[in-house]
Amino acid sequence: MTTINIHSTVNLITNSSTVIFTYQENSLNALKNLVNEMIRVFDPNSDISFDDLFYANVFAENMDVYDGHSEIESYDDIRNLIEQILTNQIEKPKWMTDAEKERNGDGDLPDTILHLKPKDEKHQELANRLLRYLNSADHEASYQG
Repeated sequence: MTTINIHSTVNLITNSSTVIFTYQENSLNALKNLVNEMIRVFDPNSDISFDDLFYANVFAENMDVYDGHSEIESYDDIRNLIEQILTNQIEKPKWMTDAEKERNGDGDLPDTILHLKPKDEKHQELANRLLRYLNSADHEASYQG
């Protein structure tokens, strides 16, 4: 008699569609910690931190999530509001945070994305590379029915 020790299992779901969701809420703190550690390693005497270099916040990836609120009449209104929140001119309104946590008809949360803006133009390329790194994971799903 042959014995096979099973060390893991995989559930196979058939006759269903596959959906991939991306949430970046946790990316903000991870990015802050990474940049702060890089600063500490390369210049232990520096008193600069992530917050001195960048504005950052997480928003819904699809702006339609915010549509329908009384303050919003167009996508330009949403973009302007995001810019004001991102640059700490105003606090993020509760209705906006609530919209990002509201599940759709399928019970899914909206995708979120990290916005990163340098406080000085000389850090723009670093911001671009950090975002490229954070968003470098490839997602692939297929359905074979």
